[in-house]
Amino acid sequence: MEMGQKIYNLRIQKGLTLEELGNMVGVGKSTVRKWENGMIANMKRDKILKISEALATTPAYLMGWDDEDHTNTFSLYPEEQDHIKKYRELDSHGKEMVDFTLRKEWERSTAELDSENRSAPITAKIDPHYVNAAHADDYTNAPEELKRQEEDIMDDDAF
Repeated sequence: MEMGQKIYNLRIQKGLTLEELGNMVGVGKSTVRKWENGMIANMKRDKILKISEALATTPAYLMGWDDEDHTNTFSLYPEEQDHIKKYRELDSHGKEMVDFTLRKEWERSTAELDSENRSAPITAKIDPHYVNAAHADDYTNAPEELKRQEEDIMDDDAF
């Protein structure tokens, strides 16, 4: 199968219009139509890479060097592709931070949901006798200056 036919088949399989594929690759729909009709024989390397990325396949498949269709089972939206490009430019610390955040957010988002209110269950052990007030008189570990400020505020007639 020729490259143009492969581009056409993959575009149709992904449900893309000529214009949508053209926008993804950075060309007009007439250029995509020419590619699909086999009218451009010597395509530049960067365009082949962009087409294979947009169609989620390999350049080798498009070029006919590998006859197996290596399309991914999923496709990426342009903003997701942009995230991946940015991720690849991060140093090792940046990648570690993104990986950590992504894992934690995925765990939070996919946690078993409470069937009644569709929110993730949160369990907290609260002692009903615990005093949790802004004016609690427990200053055991507070600095002396803070203790004085708190007492002054509470004794102020304007308060």
